[in-house]
Amino acid sequence: MKEDSEFYYNPEEAMEIVQKYEDMLRHNRSFFFDVVDFENIIDYYISSDDSQRASEAVDIAYNMHPYSSEIQMKKAELLVLDKKYAEALDILKVLVKIEPENSEIHYLKGQSHLALGDQKSAHESFWYATNSYSEDKVDLLYRIASLYQDIDEDNYALRYLLYAHSLNRRALGVLFELGFCYERLGDLQKSEEYYNLYLDINPFSTSVWYNLGIVHTRKGEFAKALEAYDFALAVDPVNASALHNQANTYATIEKYAEAAESFVELLKYEPENPRIFASIGECFEKLGQFDKAFEMYHKCLEFDADYADAYFGMGVAHLKQEQLTQALDSMKKTISIEPDNYDYWLGLAKVLFEMGSDKEAMEAYREASSLNPDEPDAYIGIAELLLFEEKFVSVEELYHEVNEKFSDNSALKVLYAAALYLQRKSKLALTVLKQAKKLNVFAVDEFFAVVSIIDDPKFLQQLKSI
Repeated sequence: MKEDSEFYYNPEEAMEIVQKYEDMLRHNRSFFFDVVDFENIIDYYISSDDSQRASEAVDIAYNMHPYSSEIQMKKAELLVLDKKYAEALDILKVLVKIEPENSEIHYLKGQSHLALGDQKSAHESFWYATNSYSEDKVDLLYRIASLYQDIDEDNYALRYLLYAHSLNRRALGVLFELGFCYERLGDLQKSEEYYNLYLDINPFSTSVWYNLGIVHTRKGEFAKALEAYDFALAVDPVNASALHNQANTYATIEKYAEAAESFVELLKYEPENPRIFASIGECFEKLGQFDKAFEMYHKCLEFDADYADAYFGMGVAHLKQEQLTQALDSMKKTISIEPDNYDYWLGLAKVLFEMGSDKEAMEAYREASSLNPDEPDAYIGIAELLLFEEKFVSVEELYHEVNEKFSDNSALKVLYAAALYLQRKSKLALTVLKQAKKLNVFAVDEFFAVVSIIDDPKFLQQLKSI
């Protein structure tokens, strides 16, 4: 019985048996081992990821003990590990008749059925497994849940994890996977709850603090996310993933100096990663430290001469300094590397607009909108160009074309209101501006930035009332 082999298993004794077994093989001596010895030998090779030797041991064991269900179980287990699920099932279907209450047989059957895409049979086998005797039911439930997680069936995994949790509320592996499952399912509150239950028992887990940071980031709780990443790094200062997320979180909340510091720290562990140099460059660009930004972008290109984001970053930095020719060259370079990148076409359009190349800018904006029609920025750029060219009717047409998709975008409403006002449709313009102000309190200020209102005190007075 499997329970017997677990009872007798001892790592030191197993090592002695393995050494004796290998010595016999090496010297081609005849030998005899009982079933429990062979189980230990096979388990040793399986745990050492040496499937070839495990398979050899199974064959020798079978020749010595052809009627042993325990050896047959080991053979089936090895077949499952080698992904020979149909062959494993042939053995398991016989074994289950001999030992119908053996939970491991049902577990392996379920694993094989699941791998072969037969979920109905897998569910049935797992039901029998969890209702049969098991020396460690929590571990069994955990392993079943892991199989479902491997095929992205997190709802099924949750059933077994919650059952396991009801049996042992301090099982750390179960708590971790519950947090992870709920995170993948988008129930971030539940995910946070279980990660915190884990930390109540063991506050020194860098991986749980790291995952909790991700949950807080997804909830928009950036201060809590940074705190979680700090704890992850306090437990494991070389946790590069936590350091990377910490840097990105600082950048998200526009703390670019802190973000740059974290990225620089990350270079200790990834000194030749061009992405990190580009990220540091972007931080310096946001801080207006353009010399440092260019230094980082050039360093990035030393490791990857075709790293498009570095050229894009240089283009943005040149644009901010009104170095339009250099900005244009950089933007064109990005597109030559990644011609289907929405952001790069958007950047090129902005440079062309600043250069007064309205026709080319319009083409670039339209290319961007075709690459990603679900983002509003390209349409805003088109509307701005049309308004600049006094094509007010075209602005109206564009607005009606995309308004349903971007009904919560205040910038488009402001540009539409401007086009209406400039066509002397003041009443409708006020209505649209009122809608825009509900979305953005600075909408009226943005309106004044694109429309010069002269000698229209009535409209100005009405604006104050919206």
